[in-house]
Amino acid sequence: MRELIGKIPTHDPKVTQNIYRCETVRCQKCLRTVPVGIEVVTVKTEGQSQKVLLHEYYCRADAFDSHGQDYEDRIHNRPIHKPGSPGPRRF
Repeated sequence: MRELIGKIPTHDPKVTQNIYRCETVRCQKCLRTVPVGIEVVTVKTEGQSQKVLLHEYYCRADAFDSHGQDYEDRIHNRPIHKPGSPGPRRF
């Protein structure tokens, strides 16, 4: 089962990182298999098609490891903008 948590834009407007919550993931950093983890899929959009550039798998943040913590923080701490409203003000 995969559940989309959110999308993170990159410097290239055609490339995004899709963050999913997945079952039974083997973390790429600690090489531990965990029951619930994070899958990061880097996707490039070209017209109607999407091309997968990279798959990454991390364990979720808990008391011992924080390999997926930066992705969860980036998703949950993003400001919410309504469509059609101006973006954040920069001084």
